[in-house]
Amino acid sequence: MQRILILVLALTVLPIVAADKPTSLSDARDAVDANMRTSEGKKFDEQFGADFIQKHLGPFHDCKASAGGDMRDFWILLKLDKEGVAREVLLYPTTKLGSCASGRLLNDKFLPPPKPDYWVSVFLKFSH
Repeated sequence: MQRILILVLALTVLPIVAADKPTSLSDARDAVDANMRTSEGKKFDEQFGADFIQKHLGPFHDCKASAGGDMRDFWILLKLDKEGVAREVLLYPTTKLGSCASGRLLNDKFLPPPKPDYWVSVFLKFSH
């Protein structure tokens, strides 16, 4: 009886763990590309970019001092749920500034996307 209970628990817990597996950078970039091939994706990207610049640069300003001069340009990729809450944040390449700010962007609320589990990206370019 105990073995059956362990097996049942293992079968019910494993799918939850697998669903929480982080998305690879490659898969996230593919999802962004697929979203950008739609008219609603292009429209959302424009709106998202403007909203990001107006409302979500605070973490980058706050992290500038701790970046130790690492002001390289980078991509930030965000997976948004249906309400626009960032559920995953990926960086390419990883920088000190991006690493510091990404933790503050996780669970932040952005514009609601056209569909749930929606990947969007922003390129952050700094004057050199």
